[in-house]
This record gives sequence, C-alpha cells and structure tokens, in this order.
Amino acid sequence: MTLTVSSFLPALAVSTTAVLLAAAAAAQTSPPRLRFEPPADLYHSALGPPDNYESTRINASLQVYRFRPVSGDVVARFRQTLSRELIAPQYQELQLASAPVFSAISIPGADGAYVAQFGEVSSFGGMVKPRVRLLIVARGAVAVVDAQAASPQAWQVALPSFNALIAALHVDGAAGVTTPATPATRALAGLYVGVKPKFISAIGVGVGAGSGGFVRAQHLYLLSEHGRVYRAYDDIRAPGGDIRRFDFDEAEQADPVNSGHFIVQGDQLLMTLGERRDEKISVPLRQPGHLTIGTVDYTRR
Repeated sequence: MTLTVSSFLPALAVSTTAVLLAAAAAAQTSPPRLRFEPPADLYHSALGPPDNYESTRINASLQVYRFRPVSGDVVARFRQTLSRELIAPQYQELQLASAPVFSAISIPGADGAYVAQFGEVSSFGGMVKPRVRLLIVARGAVAVVDAQAASPQAWQVALPSFNALIAALHVDGAAGVTTPATPATRALAGLYVGVKPKFISAIGVGVGAGSGGFVRAQHLYLLSEHGRVYRAYDDIRAPGGDIRRFDFDEAEQADPVNSGHFIVQGDQLLMTLGERRDEKISVPLRQPGHLTIGTVDYTRR
C-alpha cells in the first residue's frame, strides 16, 4: 500500500462484517496481536497507550492502537465516525477539512482492513493537516493505525517511514499462544536476580535536565518454559505473586525494549530483546541456577 497526499486511493465498496465479528468473538476470548517493524527514523515514545511513533525528521507522528474485542458492525461505524471513539483524546480530529475517502487494503492475517484518508483543519492558521487511519479487523477484534502530519509538506517527508511501517503490518494469532516448551527451556525457566547500577533522576526546583546519579538496585530476568524473557529493575509483578502467571504478551506490548525470546544452543543461552529485536545477548551456561550477564551474576530464586 502507498499513501499519498495529492491523490487519494480510489474508494472501494466496503462489505459489512458484523456476522463474521459476532461469530469470531464468540469463539475467541483473547484478541490477536498486531505485528510490525517500525523504521529507525520513527522514535517510539515511552508514553502510552497508544504506541506513539514520532518522526525524527519532521513534525509528524503515527499511533498504533492494539487489538481490542468489539461487537456490531465496526466497518459501518468506521465509515460514519472514523472510529474517533477509539482514538486517544489528544489525537482526536477536531474539524474535517473535507469528506473522508475510504478504501480497502489487504493485511496478512486480518479478516479485513479499511482505510480513511482525510484532512483536518489545524487550530493554528487553518492549515490542512493530512491524516490516514486504518481499521484492522481480525477474529472479533479491531486495531487502529492513525498517522498525521502538521502540513502537506511534512507529510511528504514522513510518508516513506509511514509506508514502511504499514507495509510490515501483519496479524498473529491470539495473545497467549505459546511455542512448545523443550527440556532445555524448562531447565532454565525461572526468575534470576542480580544487582547492578540504576540511574535515578534528580527532581526539584533548580535541578537541571539529566541530573541525578546511579544507585545499586535489584535487577531481574524472568525466563519462561516457552522461551520468553522479560527483564526489569526492582520487581516483576504477577497475579497473586505467582511468577508462573506473568503475562509476557502484555509486557511485550507495554515494554517491548525489555521483552524478547531465548533459545539454547549447546552451552550458550541466546537472548534476543528490543522493539526491533536488535539486542543480542549470549550467556555461557556454566552452573545450574546461575547466569552471568555482562559483569553481573544472577541467581535463580
């Protein structure tokens, strides 16, 4: 799919999916997962939800709203309201510059995907801000991708990055679907605790940005039987305090930088973490219940 400013995609007939949604919602209790690879020049803000990606080149941004269960004819509602009710208040459009143009696209794994291209009247000087909103329907749930720029000129600069993210969109199965455990992953599973420096920001009147210092703090790695890994300082919370019930899917959406997967190859534990899966950690397996990651020793509890 290629998004444009000067010429919209041709409008296509959008079919109703209410019956499909109702049947799928009854059969599935956990929503699917929206996957994509954000380009390097889209900065992922730590604030959310939604997942907010800011262009590092121009005043433009894109928000991703993960799948949530729905009912009724969401496609008809999208055509009527642009699904504005699903958009966070700070990103909701205030005044349309013209009638939206609708079309349909194909996204792997989705039951349907629908596009609205429209302009929003800026509150500063009346300039038209280009916007594109995608509604993605899969198995009784919907996700939204919403892109906007401060001006048509800014949109043209950000467009290649937006296109790259949208081209990478695909839908996985339900959250909570896991890969089979192996003897090696079962043997490693558990909560590993170590101590390492943690930066604490200084807050107060007259304190400059970036001020603060390092303190020694508890640092943890949680490994699952199914090859999932999550790390954090201080504490990893799970329902009822039972670490076996920790939700790796929820953690991956909320904190992708510290989430990932691991495998065992010979006498090496290989972890892959990060939003772009670009952080690789190799750990020698020397003593059961102990890991040395970098210069920090971790002990399984």
